[in-house]
Amino acid sequence: MIQLHPIAMIPYANMAPFQEMGPPDGCAFVDCLPRDSIRALKEKRVWAAAVPVGGLPALKDVTRFVGRFGIAVKERVMSVLFFSDRPFAQFRRPLTVGLTSESASSVRLLYLLMGYQHGFDAIAGLSRNGGRPAGRLVIGDQALRWARAYDLTGQARGYCHVTDLAEQWYNRFQLPFVFARWVVHNEAPRAVQDALKNWLDDFVGREPALIRQAGPRMAARLDLPLPYCLDYLKVIKRCLTEADEAGQMRFQEELEPYGSGLLFETDRNAGPVDLPEEME
Repeated sequence: MIQLHPIAMIPYANMAPFQEMGPPDGCAFVDCLPRDSIRALKEKRVWAAAVPVGGLPALKDVTRFVGRFGIAVKERVMSVLFFSDRPFAQFRRPLTVGLTSESASSVRLLYLLMGYQHGFDAIAGLSRNGGRPAGRLVIGDQALRWARAYDLTGQARGYCHVTDLAEQWYNRFQLPFVFARWVVHNEAPRAVQDALKNWLDDFVGREPALIRQAGPRMAARLDLPLPYCLDYLKVIKRCLTEADEAGQMRFQEELEPYGSGLLFETDRNAGPVDLPEEME
């Protein structure tokens, strides 16, 4: 029996066109949330993944990029959203936020944007003990469902304001935002490295057709209208450019002084709360 090499695959709609390709030759997809792919690579449970940019420092000297491929957007992203009971410009202490535990990039992006808005000493606190936060970060397929509900009714789960974090980033820096990059483990078998490179190179010419192919499956799985799903799939950039890399570099530069360590606090007198280990 031939042993297939494991490749992490994020089970979100933004990766659907990659999923439609099927795995690279000699490989098999392993469902892996963005946060989990970091640890999986470090432990060699997978040989490659589309890793959250916010988690790349944890993989320094462990992985390398495979060309210019990943998940990026020029402006809006539609699936990394902050739902709140008031406009984002008014969001600061003593309000509280609820965070996703699924992504290393999105939480750090929210932290930076809140810091730019009112100063890093005025960032809203972290909601704990089951309390309802004044705002909640929602990503991936759940964000798409909440956003659709918001479009139809003007609210989602009781929140009457929604902020697209990538759009906020673009408004500030006039740069795209890169959420994830395809990387391969430095010790991956040569066959895996070659297969992944060939697979991604093949993706370039097939992306438009793969988006059309993925749309109906996404719509059925998420119970969302097909035009809405196709709009979303086309917003995502998977073959990146120099401009995207410039946006990624700016994000990483911004993280160094502001968001590379401890994030958010429970209240003004409490100590800082770090992200779970798998998100570091």
